[in-house]
Amino acid sequence: MEIINWLGYATAALAYLALLLLTLVSKQKTLTHQIFIAFSICGFAWSFVHLLESLNYLHSTSTTWVESFRLGSTGLLLLSLLNNQWSKTTLLKARYSQIILLVTLFTPALAQIGLIGSAWFYIGYLSLTVISLVLLEILYRKAQDELWGLKPLILALGTILIFDFIVFANASLVLQINEDMWLARGYLHTVLVPLLLWSIKRSKNLGIKVYVSREMVFQSSLLFAAGIYLTLMALAGYYIKSIESQWTGMVQSIFVALAFTLLFALFISESLKKNVKVFLEKHFFANQFDYRVQWLNLTNLLNAPLNSEDDYYNRALTVFLFSIEYDEGILFKNKNNKLEQVAQKSINNSKQDSVDMAILEQVLPYIKQTNWIVDLQDYQSNSQNYPGLSIPYNNIDKSSFHVVVPIFHQEQLWGVVCLNNSSNESINFNWEIRDYMSVVTTQVGHYLFQHEANKQITENAQFAAFSRMSAFVIHDLKNVLAQVDMILANAEKHKHNPEFIDDTFETLGYSKKRMEKMLAQLMNKTPEENNTLSTINLTDEVSNLIKQRCQNILPSPNLLTENPIQAKVDIEKLTNVLYHLIDNAQQATKDDGSVNIEIKELASSIQIIISDTGHGMSEDFIKNKLFKPFETTKGNAGMGIGAYDAKLFAEQAGGSLKVNSTEHLGTEFILELPK
Repeated sequence: MEIINWLGYATAALAYLALLLLTLVSKQKTLTHQIFIAFSICGFAWSFVHLLESLNYLHSTSTTWVESFRLGSTGLLLLSLLNNQWSKTTLLKARYSQIILLVTLFTPALAQIGLIGSAWFYIGYLSLTVISLVLLEILYRKAQDELWGLKPLILALGTILIFDFIVFANASLVLQINEDMWLARGYLHTVLVPLLLWSIKRSKNLGIKVYVSREMVFQSSLLFAAGIYLTLMALAGYYIKSIESQWTGMVQSIFVALAFTLLFALFISESLKKNVKVFLEKHFFANQFDYRVQWLNLTNLLNAPLNSEDDYYNRALTVFLFSIEYDEGILFKNKNNKLEQVAQKSINNSKQDSVDMAILEQVLPYIKQTNWIVDLQDYQSNSQNYPGLSIPYNNIDKSSFHVVVPIFHQEQLWGVVCLNNSSNESINFNWEIRDYMSVVTTQVGHYLFQHEANKQITENAQFAAFSRMSAFVIHDLKNVLAQVDMILANAEKHKHNPEFIDDTFETLGYSKKRMEKMLAQLMNKTPEENNTLSTINLTDEVSNLIKQRCQNILPSPNLLTENPIQAKVDIEKLTNVLYHLIDNAQQATKDDGSVNIEIKELASSIQIIISDTGHGMSEDFIKNKLFKPFETTKGNAGMGIGAYDAKLFAEQAGGSLKVNSTEHLGTEFILELPK
């Protein structure tokens, strides 16, 4: 029973001592921090005096001062948290603080000299407790944005103050302390002081930064775990010993030996150490980088425009170096299982190419299999972390880089980036840096893949433009060929007719000009632009087109308009478009059918209507295929660009091309052009 009397206050003293040490090492000089130090001292003094009293080293009257100072410091701490901008002078002038100080000092003083009885100083303690509870309630309501950081402190102090309120209220009524509740306070403070430590970590007003090395925490955690393990084993051994049996001693000896064997096995387990170390670093240490800032900087760097001397490979390498504050690197692209250097920064490896490439040849198979970042310096000291990888140490010493980061695209190795720092202050590639570099690699990889895809798309677009231009040239060649065919078809019959000879030379001259124009287009690899506009008699031009180019197949077209209509157009392009539309109408119509051309002059435009009685087209074909290039109903006989070319010409001229068609009844094209 004697152990229970002093153990609670002893552990509370240790808890307050730890709290005091943490507050003392802080560099903060705020009033709240200074009062928190005083609060920690009062808490330690309170628990230590009660410990000495429970061990009969002090008289119970000595505890009156520490009780009063603990409660008073609690009230002042809450008051400073409510007004964290106050100075010491302002705090001392505040009404609440004056009341707290007066009650704190006069209650034990008057009780010490016998001016007040025990009931009155219990009431004094009760008053301090009530004041602190009121301040705590105000703090809870006014905390707002700081509530998250202050929640553990509010919970801890609230529980302690409510318990004190019950103890002192009961003592004020019956003039006697409840011994069980009095002793329980030490254990209660031991449990709740860690919440104050938690609040120190979370709150801006109480934040205290203490550096403890990761290795120290790791070793301490292992020792702490070993202590818990040995305690449990000791309890189990004690239980075995308590069993009255002649085998007890032997069983206990075997149990102890096996327990130490298991503990030793755990201590030499590298995988266990790694897992514990990663767990501690993930959950008990701040990150090495401010990742939000890093991510914004990396994004801005990738999105910055490229200058004339830069390309996206160099930009990607720059981002890799910036991400870990290195200054040397090489970016390799994997082409047909061979590495090709595409970017380089600072490294002068003219004499080291053979060594570097030898290392990469040994590293690549391992990277393809594991997707793992290879830190050559870590490999030298912990080669067991890279199973299956074998690199001569003397090559690593000569290498111009120390880390190899793989870049994968669709599960295939796109390439690697080799990084180094000329200052030899290299980063330890632990789990955090590896995770960070994996994210950076993914982002930079997308940047590289997008630019390569854009480059490929640009090249394909150039080829597509050339192919499209070639298709139009071929289409025009068919027209020239049709004119030659028409000459040859009529030559036998009209070769002695002087008018036929004149027409033939005129047609050949036109064909020559057209072929020269097509040849120029092919040489320039761009479609023809800036066509020449001229004012013409549209009726005469359409009549001539029918006579010269549309009489070789049936049915012969009929021009229904005789009145002259003036228009300003590119005559060569217009006649080509009309010829395509008329020719298509003739081919879609039986020989005994009809193809009619009508020209209408409207207020601001001119309509050329080409109608036939052919097989017509379906609504689906008109909607989805008619004006789509390289779609045709003629099989190999057509290119599928006649209607597309006509629509494009009409729209470029500021007009339109409409079509009305009914299957088995015929089709009507309406070409509308501005005057």
